[in-house]
Amino acid sequence: MLPQSCAILAALAAATTAFTVPHARRPQVALRSVATPARETLWTPTAATVEASAMKAFQRAVGVDGGYEELWSWSVANGDAFWTELMDFVGVEREGSLEPARVGENMPDVEYFPNCRLNFAENLLRHGNAGAALEHAEAIVSISEARAAKRWTFGEATADAARVASALRALGVGADDAVGLYASNVGESVVAMLGATATGATWTSCSPDFGARAVADRFGQVAPKALFVCDGFVSAGKRTCHAAKVAELAENLPSLEKIVVFDVAGGAADAGAWAASDKVAGLVESWDDFLASGDPAPTYDRVPFAHPQLVLYSSGTTGLPKSIAHGCGNALLQHAKELILHSDLKEGDKMLFYTTCGWMMWNWMASSLFAGAAIVCFDGFAAYPKLQAPWDLVEAEKVTHLGTSPRYFQACRTRVAPKDSHDLEDLRVVFSTGSPLMNEDFRYVYDKVKDDVMLASISGGTDICSCFALGNPTLPVVEGELQAFGLGLDACAFDRENGARVVGEKAELACLSPFVAAPVKFFGDDEAKTKYRKAYFDDDDGVWYHGDLVETTGSVGAAGGVVIHGRSDTTLKPGGVRIGTAEVYRFAEEHPAVDDSLVIGDQLKTGKRAGDVRIVLFVKLADGYVLDAALEKDVKAFILAGVGRVDACRAAPKNVGALADATRDEYRCGFAATWKSKKTCVWTTP
Repeated sequence: MLPQSCAILAALAAATTAFTVPHARRPQVALRSVATPARETLWTPTAATVEASAMKAFQRAVGVDGGYEELWSWSVANGDAFWTELMDFVGVEREGSLEPARVGENMPDVEYFPNCRLNFAENLLRHGNAGAALEHAEAIVSISEARAAKRWTFGEATADAARVASALRALGVGADDAVGLYASNVGESVVAMLGATATGATWTSCSPDFGARAVADRFGQVAPKALFVCDGFVSAGKRTCHAAKVAELAENLPSLEKIVVFDVAGGAADAGAWAASDKVAGLVESWDDFLASGDPAPTYDRVPFAHPQLVLYSSGTTGLPKSIAHGCGNALLQHAKELILHSDLKEGDKMLFYTTCGWMMWNWMASSLFAGAAIVCFDGFAAYPKLQAPWDLVEAEKVTHLGTSPRYFQACRTRVAPKDSHDLEDLRVVFSTGSPLMNEDFRYVYDKVKDDVMLASISGGTDICSCFALGNPTLPVVEGELQAFGLGLDACAFDRENGARVVGEKAELACLSPFVAAPVKFFGDDEAKTKYRKAYFDDDDGVWYHGDLVETTGSVGAAGGVVIHGRSDTTLKPGGVRIGTAEVYRFAEEHPAVDDSLVIGDQLKTGKRAGDVRIVLFVKLADGYVLDAALEKDVKAFILAGVGRVDACRAAPKNVGALADATRDEYRCGFAATWKSKKTCVWTTP
């Protein structure tokens, strides 16, 4: 692999004088502020909307005067008090004491609420208890290209989750075990997660478009005892059987004792394909049979607040993907804050987020149940059979909160005007995430979707399974900006060299004080948390460096607005899905024709994908190989088969050609010059 030094960031200019401002945890941190051009305000909440919001209710409850900047400042200056107050405000079901709120001073050696115990599923299903006001209200809607819609009330979801938990306990699954999902975004996936977490077991999931080896690299670190899978999936009308990949994965997971199969694509669990592997044939059971073996009476095993509950994966520049564990209470409390306060999600609302089970947004969406909102799980190709299909679904399901990507807005800009063609009366909030939202797309939402809606461009990541910057129902929406940093997050654009917060300049996204949403551990790490420290921290001062290049505009003072300019490290985000260069290197360099390789990310400036990232792959060929059409096709197919997810996130090579004369292009020459020899290279274009 080529040196990481090939990725060069431009130096940040320092044009103003720093002055010191008080800061509760780091009083020596300076603030450097530069005036920025005013941006257009596209939406302003009415006074009635602000007063009726949960955000304002929380502000009244904690007795903070002023606006959001004052509330945010209080929350970061009094972090322990903030998280404690939030626990009671959102009504987390728990036992034990909230004192102390935190032990430890600097991340990652921090633990929140060490004397508190709770259960993740118990909290998400609190509205499904017998006699609860929402017991018979809709909770989960499963829409799929492959089959008819399926629906669960809160009471039905609670009973089915209890059956799953009971059947898992019969296998010996408990808080010390893990349960995995390798399936599409259907209602059964959510119910399986609820059942697994009811036992206290650690939960982890991947989408079926991941390659089996890539999933084995992830799940192998967590060692699931049980695995939920779909029989297949349908995308844009194409049906794909999942059996072969499940069999390959199972052969590489010696910990597996049970495989439970959802009937999504019409392939029964006892179909011949499942018997192709002796191991799979011996472990497989249908979803219906598995449910039938369980008890519908809910029982919840409470675990410590920081118990590893959700494991997500983020690949870097070397080695296997990082297995990032998020605590039970940590994830629950952070999600409750973001959904109820920042997203104004209320009982009876309906959340539709276009996501897969391999993305952190799936976990975030599922937590909407805690707020008493229903979730819509969509399985398939969103814009099939027509580009307007998502808007059709929003109208049909009376969706109040819609989550999608900048790419979809870009595709719709000149072709779809749902304001004129659809009834979107119920729609109140639109989320956009995955890559920076262009100014044109901000305007598209207000011009052609709905003028009275909160457009919440949000940004965070797998690392925290939540957001650093996001929406706020009490603030205006300003073109090109994420509204504000989240409560309790001492986040800023940070000039690392001079140790200063900066406003009006591009700098690294950092969080200067401890926060609940930080991971509780990495699987496979040592007791000193070496991998964890290396991923986010420079030294022992506890400052979290997220790897994004951001700008705080000052429209909400130090609390925002926020502009995301892209990655500042070697992790790439094509199509909004994070992929480490190691993911591509690993499979590229296993190909016999590849002697060495280099992967870089190039942010697109124009066109329909402006703001997105294309991945450029340079390959030095081994002796005896000549680049031709057949080899080009083979290299692409080899990488795609290994990574699996690459094509979906636009990392797969599209056009591959010979870089015969690198000196003809200064941009490419800079990379080609890093090779030991200037042999033929392979590069990609969108």
